[in-house]
Amino acid sequence: MIFIQSDEQSAAYYFALEEYLMQEKCFDETVFMLWRTKPTTMLGNYQNVYQEINLPAVKEDGVAVVRRNTGGGTIYTDLDGFQFSFIKRVPKREIDFAGYMDPIIEVLGKMGVEVKYSSRNDLTIDGLKVSGNAQTYKNGYTLHHGSLLYDMDFSKMARYLNPPKYKLESKGITSVRERTTNIIEKLPERLTIEEFYDKFVDILLQGSADLYTLTEEDEKKIQSIIDNKFSTWEWNFGENPPYTISKTMRFKGGFITINLNVENETIKDCKINGDFFSANDVDQLENALVGKPLIPEIIKEKLDQVYMSQDEAIHDISAQDIVGCIFS
Repeated sequence: MIFIQSDEQSAAYYFALEEYLMQEKCFDETVFMLWRTKPTTMLGNYQNVYQEINLPAVKEDGVAVVRRNTGGGTIYTDLDGFQFSFIKRVPKREIDFAGYMDPIIEVLGKMGVEVKYSSRNDLTIDGLKVSGNAQTYKNGYTLHHGSLLYDMDFSKMARYLNPPKYKLESKGITSVRERTTNIIEKLPERLTIEEFYDKFVDILLQGSADLYTLTEEDEKKIQSIIDNKFSTWEWNFGENPPYTISKTMRFKGGFITINLNVENETIKDCKINGDFFSANDVDQLENALVGKPLIPEIIKEKLDQVYMSQDEAIHDISAQDIVGCIFS
């Protein structure tokens, strides 16, 4: 087995590293990594970011949003938890969770914690979830990665993973919110996060792994994948499945309902209704948004142009009010 260690704290970095190891580096031996990130919401490949994440809270607190290559549900993680990755050359495409989760169960068992399966891709302690796992296949390699809840603040999970309660119909997959616990609470003796890392790696590798140090050339290629994929708006937000947003809010000028059909994070159709007053047809506002990316700054700019061309597009409801309605 090959062990790769890094001090990076960016989820985009590790997702790019995983892709690089499958697509370009292509070791014959299995690669293992245990890593942590700064506060991040990790979105499943097939999920809708607007359904899964409370974007106003994420933006306010500076939490990263990164979509991964694997399916499964959205998670929140930070420096109080771990992620682990296995990249293994396999003879054929298959989904096999047990072959990668059993070693995790064994390691935690040797640390004094009894861990069990609760489903194909979740691990629990006393019925409470401590690990979620996901998997994909590329270029003759299986990528299996998972989370380890070590000393997480679950109030942060509730803040970032509970979206605002507006009607959003999606053709994507909705994450199942599971009851969770922390591994540190179940250990016979409490370990600092650094102590846990060292002990976990020692037990898993049993002194038989080869440590691979990424070269400068490796790092350049990883950064290129980050720049062209995992840090882009198109990947993290534009990969959403088609969906519909229907938002209603009340302002000084009355109620307004905004319905948007969105595909690839581009507004395909817009309808504005309500009990407001306007001396103009609202179709100018609707048409201004069609074909535009679902980005607050761009939406505001297009609405401002309509408001500037008309004396008052909607009485006592401003362009900023409409933006606030859509993205609240």
